[in-house]
Amino acid sequence: MSWKFHSPLGALQCGALQGQVDVARPQLGLHRLSLDLAALNGQICSIERDAESDASAAAWPAKLADAYVRGGDLVATYQATDDWPFAPQVYWRAEMPESMDEVLGSLSLLVSVSTHLLDTHPRISATTQLAADEVLHVAPSDDEDVRTTSLTGRRESVLRPGTDACCLLWRLPGGKISYAEIVPASDFRQLTVRHDKNGACQARWELFADFLEKGVIRRARLQTAFLPRENDAQLAAACCRHFADRPLPLTT
Repeated sequence: MSWKFHSPLGALQCGALQGQVDVARPQLGLHRLSLDLAALNGQICSIERDAESDASAAAWPAKLADAYVRGGDLVATYQATDDWPFAPQVYWRAEMPESMDEVLGSLSLLVSVSTHLLDTHPRISATTQLAADEVLHVAPSDDEDVRTTSLTGRRESVLRPGTDACCLLWRLPGGKISYAEIVPASDFRQLTVRHDKNGACQARWELFADFLEKGVIRRARLQTAFLPRENDAQLAAACCRHFADRPLPLTT
């Protein structure tokens, strides 16, 4: 598991997963994706401003202040601007879940944000777009039962936080690989899932359920995992439980 960083580009190798992040343009996310050297069409873990803005305003508004690799983390720090008074720090973390040998590749995203203003909302979204044969909402329960709801066939679905982490599962074309994203209920305020006519599915997680107070640092986490198709819902649920048991990672 490693990053090779030549600013502003970070190249990832984590398990069978490979990709690239441009820290100066985090709205591109991890792109140029491949799994076991087979190219995947799309990008994951993109960071954008204000989901309610028009497309031209979705470009990342904050100038890159610093970026570096530390261990398995690619870290980027951004400057606040006059019209967007937030100072985000973004971690793309390469790590494979312990005791889960079935996971083919994994990346976690941590977004940390602060401001000097009173009672503001940063309105940052994490987005992923991948082709999919089917998309499922996966809801694990305490007794290890797994409930799934298919979102395929709906042009748009909106999900809001419940009591447990929210898990979305893409079944990628080809019938062999699935992809899961997991966000704790406290870290987002809405998930919007959209399908287009070409078979791609976009998930937009609107982060930070609470207002941001002056001097307070808020953090939101997103965990991803590429999984074999066989028993993918059960594996995604196991990833949910594993993620829920992990402490919040330390940041600087």
